[in-house]
Amino acid sequence: MDPIRLSEYISVIISLVALTVASISDVRTREVSDKLWLAYGPVGLALTAYRVWTEPQTLLFTGISIGISIMLALALVFFGLSGGADAKALICLGVTLPLPPTIVTPILGFAHPFFPLVVFITTYIASLSVAIWILGRNLILLGKLRSGIFKGFEREPRWKKELALITGFPTETSQLQSTFYLYPMEKVLDDKEGARRTFLACSNADVDRDQVLAEFFESMKKVGSPSTVWVTPGLPLLVFMLVGLVIGLTVGDPLLAVIRLVIAR
Repeated sequence: MDPIRLSEYISVIISLVALTVASISDVRTREVSDKLWLAYGPVGLALTAYRVWTEPQTLLFTGISIGISIMLALALVFFGLSGGADAKALICLGVTLPLPPTIVTPILGFAHPFFPLVVFITTYIASLSVAIWILGRNLILLGKLRSGIFKGFEREPRWKKELALITGFPTETSQLQSTFYLYPMEKVLDDKEGARRTFLACSNADVDRDQVLAEFFESMKKVGSPSTVWVTPGLPLLVFMLVGLVIGLTVGDPLLAVIRLVIAR
């Protein structure tokens, strides 16, 4: 077998294996050992360096792609949109498979040569399935409760309630305490009319959960420590990244599909 193709096979295999191991750990504990990235990243970088050394014409796009991966990863952490493990996974994927591997022929092909960006976009598209699940859960609960599910949030604007329907759900405080992947999606707001509950428009994905819960339950004493609170699940984003990688390798670039639909019209 051609050495370059062999290096691509190895890059694809170690990426699938690393993200599978990371996904299992992410689901179980929402944590991933740094040892995985310290093994995955250097090996992947060495394989990419070999391909660039063999085919120097790929240097420019390879460098740009790795740069995009690093900037995206840093931005996600800076804005609190993902945890450290997600960022490390994106960087490792970027240095291992910066360009679409020639050993695969996806159905849709690719709109650009930056493969990690394809996986990144597909990852977040796949994660939208959680919003659909949450909405379905809330609609079922809404049909069961005569008093509605927004008791205590009467002063909240409509847009916040609509956003809450796809980002979280009400549950018992005991469930919040015992379920490691659940986080509060509400807080107590003090204004001129007194303390009231309000939804969080966004939350930081990389926080100390124990500290967050301690501060949350202390603040809830101001509104009578309700037995039911609104929570949001911490997404195992690495699972969706694995899905994004598989889709990228087999189906291709979803952006290309959108472009084709627009052109067809």
